[in-house]
Amino acid sequence: LKEPIDITVVGEIWLSKNELKRINEKRTENDEPLFANPRNAAAGSLRQLDSQVIADRRLDSFTYDIDALTEEKIFPETQEKELQCLLKLGFHVNPAFRVCKTLKEIEAYYEEWNKKRESLPYALDGIVIKVNEKKWQDALGYKGKSPRFGIAYKFPAEQATTVVEDVQVQIGRTGALTPVAHLRPVRIAGSVVSRATLHNFDEIQRLGVRIGDTVIIQKAGDIIPEIVSVIENLRTGAEKNIAIPTHCPICNSK
Repeated sequence: LKEPIDITVVGEIWLSKNELKRINEKRTENDEPLFANPRNAAAGSLRQLDSQVIADRRLDSFTYDIDALTEEKIFPETQEKELQCLLKLGFHVNPAFRVCKTLKEIEAYYEEWNKKRESLPYALDGIVIKVNEKKWQDALGYKGKSPRFGIAYKFPAEQATTVVEDVQVQIGRTGALTPVAHLRPVRIAGSVVSRATLHNFDEIQRLGVRIGDTVIIQKAGDIIPEIVSVIENLRTGAEKNIAIPTHCPICNSK
């Protein structure tokens, strides 16, 4: 830090789109499984015990709040001044923050970044609106883990149409079975998608999806590809029902 103070800050770690591409190219060379998206890669990196692996992945961060500050320092009285203070101390702060006076200004800011989000080096699925005055933030407080003084304003998810070519079962570390749809590759929200989670077999029943179906997909939070619905009027009759496995696909036990 640029000043000798004790401070507790809140922020988030992120990985750039270009860095994800570089990491996956390296993993391809080493015949390792690829990361599906920047969020998974960042989370996986933080769980690494080898600090050299973490350093090699070139993570970045944005700090956006002060939780605690040494008593001799005056706590910033607004969110804007808080961010300026963090920047002055040497933290990485997202430069796109703005103080809006009216709902119309908030809406204009939202529309601006909805149009510009693909130009950013990181994935963005919305904006966060916060009360600026710190004393009002303290008065409003928290509900569970979420603040009453802030709210997420999400962008509409980008959707695309593709075909379910197969469904395979993936086994998690807890032994849970997750059906995964293998799709005809389609570009959505800045990347080519060829797989989408179906969550569980109840979800398959709810959607009524079959192998061979034409489906609408979107990225939940612009990160995780998922099937939204089936376009039933495009069925040809050649579609196949998805069978629930009776035996473990790894060890073949019941």
